[in-house]
Amino acid sequence: MVENFFHASIILNIHREVVYLRRTLLSLDEAVRFAQAKGLRLELVAVLDQSDDATRHVLSSFDLGSYSGVQFIDVDHGSLGLSRNAGIEQARGEYIFTADADDLVSYNYFHDIYATARRLGPKALYFPEYVLIFGESAFISRYFGLDRVGPMTFVDRQPYISRVCSHRSAFRSIPYKDVRLSRGYAYEDWHFNAEAVAAGLNIHTVDDTILFYRQRPGSLLKSADALSIRQIPPTRLFEPLTYLEVSGRFHARYFAKDAALNEVVTTQPNLLDVDRIQDKFRFANAIEPAISLEKYRSVPVMGNDVGTAPLGTAYYTLCDIIRGISFSDIFIVPFFSREGGVRYILSLMESLYRLDPLKEFLVILGEDLKGVQWLECLPPNAVIVDMALHCPSLSIDQRCVLALKIIETSGVDTRIHVRQSAFADRLLSLYGTVLQERECIYYRFADVERVESGHATVVASQIGLIANSIDYLSKIICDSHTTIRKDHHRLGIQNHKWQCLPAPVEIPAFLPARDVDSDRRILWASRLDLGKRPSIVPLIASGLASLIPDVSIDMFGGSVFNEFDRARLKGSPNLRYHGLYEDFDSLPLSKYSIFLYTSLHDGIPDAILEAMSYGLAVVAPDVGGVSEIITDGETGILLPSLPDDHDMAVSYVQALMRLADDPDTIARLGSRARTFVREHHSPEAHTKRLAELFQFEQRHFQYA
Repeated sequence: MVENFFHASIILNIHREVVYLRRTLLSLDEAVRFAQAKGLRLELVAVLDQSDDATRHVLSSFDLGSYSGVQFIDVDHGSLGLSRNAGIEQARGEYIFTADADDLVSYNYFHDIYATARRLGPKALYFPEYVLIFGESAFISRYFGLDRVGPMTFVDRQPYISRVCSHRSAFRSIPYKDVRLSRGYAYEDWHFNAEAVAAGLNIHTVDDTILFYRQRPGSLLKSADALSIRQIPPTRLFEPLTYLEVSGRFHARYFAKDAALNEVVTTQPNLLDVDRIQDKFRFANAIEPAISLEKYRSVPVMGNDVGTAPLGTAYYTLCDIIRGISFSDIFIVPFFSREGGVRYILSLMESLYRLDPLKEFLVILGEDLKGVQWLECLPPNAVIVDMALHCPSLSIDQRCVLALKIIETSGVDTRIHVRQSAFADRLLSLYGTVLQERECIYYRFADVERVESGHATVVASQIGLIANSIDYLSKIICDSHTTIRKDHHRLGIQNHKWQCLPAPVEIPAFLPARDVDSDRRILWASRLDLGKRPSIVPLIASGLASLIPDVSIDMFGGSVFNEFDRARLKGSPNLRYHGLYEDFDSLPLSKYSIFLYTSLHDGIPDAILEAMSYGLAVVAPDVGGVSEIITDGETGILLPSLPDDHDMAVSYVQALMRLADDPDTIARLGSRARTFVREHHSPEAHTKRLAELFQFEQRHFQYA
């Protein structure tokens, strides 16, 4: 045999494990001598990454004569992945074993794994069958090969470990990622294993081989868990077409009707009663007393075979929808109900589509909605992924994992549009740090306010999320300047990121002919949610009934959050509730000349803009951005917002009484309101502003 030929190289990564290193070297030496006695030539490649003198002394003073070759490599990476790559680059063995400076192995580890690798071939990764955790806790894991575990498990967990053996060609073609400790990605071993599966490598475990894994304070794994987002960098495995190809047969197996009948259940003997396992424990215990057979007597044996992987199978369904489509824009929204925030995003998508109809959009709906999704208004280039439909049993956090995987497989130029919501906000708080290299736009709406103890109180605000995510966001788009001013006042940093994009409204070409009594009938059309203050309408109706009994209020709308009891709208002869409505155009607008708007908080409400576009005289409270569109006495009646419902109702009644007896003022306010909307909130103005925000070339701008 050629003198410089080695069957395998052991890449031992060393940092500052001075108190553990000698026990690791003793264990490796024992396993190397066992392999050497059976004719194997093994090389040690010790990679010292930012190591200290004490650890170096332990290494240099140890007798390494059992190895057929030894190399010491000094690096200053501070990265396990880069250090492993450095050792692999210098390794001369046909096969590579990775190793860490604080773990032990069973004496048959190198020989049996190498023999299995030679028998089954180089197109695979090889792992020990058992991992025994010792140190801070004690438990046993039994590992099975990929044919049993399947690649879909990789979506939300590492089904294998960091100690792996494979042919050197695998390591050269799939280098480890640099995921040094940070608030970003982690787990270079999980990523490496996933990349190997994507490349077509199989995974095998080798019978009766054991890794004794030391669990200790301050380990890299614990630090990564604490600091990172607990996700691996983007991998080819999760690209939709690759994932479908690699996982296809496993997905079919999971959902085969007779899968349960095909499962063969065998009774395994107690691991610790097997003589050959006890033998390996005794050798390990002689080196490391913490590895005691008795400590594991009552410890259950866990495994990496989790059966049907819920996230993995759900991701398969999503990949089957997305397949190989290249998206220019991804929209993260909760659902598509008929409310202002959704209409705002729909208008945004419509304008982007007009600017470039050849692009493809992906819409990810992350939350459950009781009712029908409002999907028929989406542009024709939109592909929909509805988590509630395809992943109904998954939590918000689990859905966020899948959304992240989808985003990661998109091109770096893909814009990410994050619409303020529980789902989108959670995605941003969990994974925003790894989105900072992309154009990530957050759509910010008004804070939620309630009246508490007679005072208006903010009960929900995204200001904290924005403050924590400001470095990850390229733009924060609001529908009103009022919201922007409030945010600037509270934060005062990176103010250039806030941009205003007013909501558009389609101006009807012709107004409906008003009924002769239209100035005696008042329209209320909005959501029956607490923020819209519907509870005040019966008080207004009662006040009107005693003063101008021939004036009535008609209410239209439904609830998204089911916060309001509709029974409260009964009992007033001049108040009628008519239920849900499709859109503003579907309302019987010829019956009304006055639009009543009640709300505790708002940006710039679509309902007011739509009413203005139809020439209705609007009476609204001065909340949020309403004063940006309603100038009192010019484009409507703007009332001070009062926290007390009865005081506010009196204010509304007085304003409505003035209008009801003055048809000329109604007509004047309606006409000026319609002109204002045409000038500032038309679809043409919206598309032009959007083109400015996203820097579309002038030649792309066209409104049809």
